[in-house]
Amino acid sequence: MRIFSLKSLASISTLLTVTTMLALTAGTAGAKSKSVAATGGPATTHSLRGNVMGARQPVGLSTIELWEAGTTGPSTATRLASTTSTRAGNFIIASFACAHTASQLYITATGGDATTENIPNPHIALALMIGACNSLPSRVVINERTTAAASYTMAQFGEPVNPSLSANGIPGTTAYTGLNNAAYLAIKIVNPGTGAPAAFLTTSPNSPNLLNTIADILVSCVNSLSPFTTCSNLFAAVQPPAGVAAPVNTWEAAIDIARNPGANVAGIYDFVNQLPSGVSAPFVPFLATAPNDLTLALSYPIPRSRSLSGLSFDSADNAWVSDDTASTIFEMNPAGTLLSPAGGFTAGRILSSPRFVFHDSDSLWITSSGNNTVDAIDGAGNVVFSSPSFISPLTLAVPLGLATDSFNNVWVANSIDDHGVTIFNPASGFALITTDGNLLSTQFIAGDTTVSPNIMWVSSFTPTGRFPNNGLTRVVRVVNNGLPNGLPGDLTFSDVVLPTKFPDGPQGISVDNDGNVWTALASGPAVKISNAVPPTIALGPLFVGGLSSNNAALGVATDSNNNVWISTQDSIVELDTDGNALSPSTGFIARGLYGGLGNGIAIDRGGNVWTVNNKAPRGLIEFVGAAGPVATPRVSGRPLAP
Repeated sequence: MRIFSLKSLASISTLLTVTTMLALTAGTAGAKSKSVAATGGPATTHSLRGNVMGARQPVGLSTIELWEAGTTGPSTATRLASTTSTRAGNFIIASFACAHTASQLYITATGGDATTENIPNPHIALALMIGACNSLPSRVVINERTTAAASYTMAQFGEPVNPSLSANGIPGTTAYTGLNNAAYLAIKIVNPGTGAPAAFLTTSPNSPNLLNTIADILVSCVNSLSPFTTCSNLFAAVQPPAGVAAPVNTWEAAIDIARNPGANVAGIYDFVNQLPSGVSAPFVPFLATAPNDLTLALSYPIPRSRSLSGLSFDSADNAWVSDDTASTIFEMNPAGTLLSPAGGFTAGRILSSPRFVFHDSDSLWITSSGNNTVDAIDGAGNVVFSSPSFISPLTLAVPLGLATDSFNNVWVANSIDDHGVTIFNPASGFALITTDGNLLSTQFIAGDTTVSPNIMWVSSFTPTGRFPNNGLTRVVRVVNNGLPNGLPGDLTFSDVVLPTKFPDGPQGISVDNDGNVWTALASGPAVKISNAVPPTIALGPLFVGGLSSNNAALGVATDSNNNVWISTQDSIVELDTDGNALSPSTGFIARGLYGGLGNGIAIDRGGNVWTVNNKAPRGLIEFVGAAGPVATPRVSGRPLAP
């Protein structure tokens, strides 16, 4: 049985010792907080007021605890203060200090009574992300909606059984970036000062409906009467993966729902209809009927975009997306603010139908299928490499996918005319083209650079009517030693032919944590290919979780949980490493926001799945907290955790 006891965490040896004397006073909320210099040191002390609400009722005598996330690295959080709410749900934390000025803080409220029967409900566990220590609100409201927001945005940063939200690094490090961005996202969608939806969530095409629905589901337990049968039934309806215990409180239930948004959707939704007598749904508008899935999907429109294609993340988790019709590159930060100029980066107008983008440690590499070039730009959009002056007379023929290896080479897939793969080293000035190993009309490339020699995976497709490889789709495994002169001098090829009953091109390719490869075909199925010599089909063709012959596959990404994500023209599909569907039979559909028609799909440091969206309003769609976080930029090929 899982026990939710934040107070017990203070005994965990990995937690920081709380050295600041905490003055705690319970009282009424409403006055402004104060920040004064702490006596005897440079630390700044703060105070905070707030109230905890269960639906429209205050939660009295609830244990309120203030936490600093990830203060010393993985599995750590420091409890800065604790107090108890009054019968009116109010509380005051008179004085506290943070170990890091930029660390993210959150509050939990456990136990207490949200009814008039004066019987504490042990299943109440509510949460609120309040922001960085150097930018705190003057007062806060904790309720079921703030809990729902925290459960989705922070889903990948703590186990439900251990509510110590943390990252693999302390505040101020790159490893903390994902947690930091996730905490800001929580505030972007729910105002911590009011507990109400923030403007972003209520601005079309976004809507608070899904979040309100989850909050109302939690209300059914928070406001239930002793012996709290509704809580027990809700926890039984939530279905975490096999081997994971059922939740025992509302925070655990919310986390499990956020992590498994395709599980028992109708059964969980039914608790909207099981609110206590006389308690109408407090969070409106909510979904009037059971949705297809319980993913929290957000839309980020990109003005002046026309046809979005490729997608890649840099080390700050800024998204870079290509527009093959506008011949431009857009950059967006994790908060959804465009960093590129109006109309995007044009790279001096040398881009022509940019299709695929890939970040190495310094630059964004771009294939332009319209003028057969490969270019690279830096973080400011300045051109740092342009292929016409370097590769000619070597030929690029409608280049699509590209990747870099650990020897500073760039690999480019030429999609037509049997031009194979172009490999070049920008530093040494060497380049070559190879069609060996059945590398003919190539499509996409993924490099596994976690191993030496590197393993480069290339998908190759020969259209029907082209001989001698009429209608064949292959995935080729290339052993790459990177010599001499930084160019592959000892390439070893082996391939696998995908079933001929699916004579169409692969739509993306991605390496998993075991070095195996996933790809999907335009006609719908997904295929897992083993990292062997020769490679073999380990699973598939798979038509599950929203994959079908009527729903063209578009792009593939793997996450650090070893699950695979596939974008289709209508939905996003999630499979586990064994090919089992984690998404519904229709896929995750983002309640009508998503319309694919682009290969771009990627996972950021917060475990958010991003896809290009070419349905009006055109832009990016974010599936919040649904995947295992991935270190960005993804130069290793494998989906390493940050």
